[in-house]
Amino acid sequence: DIIFLDPPYKDKNLENLLNEIRDQKILNKNGIVILHRHKNETDPLPKGYQTIEQKVYGISKIIFLSYLY
Repeated sequence: DIIFLDPPYKDKNLENLLNEIRDQKILNKNGIVILHRHKNETDPLPKGYQTIEQKVYGISKIIFLSYLY
């Protein structure tokens, strides 16, 4: 599975969203979350999430995450 997340840049509820994905078991074991954020945002990741890769394009940052089950 792949889950694309593109919350508004000023949205500070990213941790809640990622926790909900985990708690509802929406992401398959080998799934990836692709997250779009402003390049200067530093969002804390909830426990269990791991950054696989990160790319910067202009003012955007694309983060590829996995969840360690």
